[in-house]
Amino acid sequence: MLAAVALAALLARVPAAAELATVAVPSPGRAAPAATGGCHCYRDRTFEPDRPAAADPYVLATTRSSLLSAAFGVDKRSLVATVMTGTPAEDLWVAHWAGARTGRPAEALLALREDRGTWAAALQGLPGLTGAAAAALAAGADARALASLAVDEVLVSRMGAAATAVQALRAGGASPEERILASALAAHLGTPTGPLAAEVRAGRTTWGRIITEAGLVPKDLDGLVRRLVR
Repeated sequence: MLAAVALAALLARVPAAAELATVAVPSPGRAAPAATGGCHCYRDRTFEPDRPAAADPYVLATTRSSLLSAAFGVDKRSLVATVMTGTPAEDLWVAHWAGARTGRPAEALLALREDRGTWAAALQGLPGLTGAAAAALAAGADARALASLAVDEVLVSRMGAAATAVQALRAGGASPEERILASALAAHLGTPTGPLAAEVRAGRTTWGRIITEAGLVPKDLDGLVRRLVR
């Protein structure tokens, strides 16, 4: 009872625009998310022409958390609360992805991961983890590598991205967050994903500028991702 009350109080304090602080790792030269107390929030959430990259960490974070929420039916505010209590975002991705494959609750898999120390040990022998997932686990992949694999699988199976395009983005050095955002924007604009990510990585533009030129604002990204997920 006390735990439920504490979680309810925590959810009430989570700002609607707060995102998972660990889902977006700023590239060199980009503005980092600002943490205020225990809340992992972003000060820069809109595109500013004089600071074109300032909102990039936020737009990357909000898009990735939107995909996690939409693909697995998890409330975004509960995801934020879970990260604020110490669960890495990568572990959340692995837990929900593996849970969907194995039919196990994500919370149970997180507890198993905590008890056994690694995802390889926690997921060993569970049905449904075949192909690339089984190979990654057999190789001892860590949470970050497994979460990256989960993102790519969800982009293809749930958001309709072409597997070759996702693979090309990964080969080009795009982070999981960038692969999600590039795939969503490419679907919206009807353009290839590769050039979008390449232009950003080369420093010729920013994600915030691309979003603005597409006629969008960051708050539109959640709806865009949810419309694409099937």
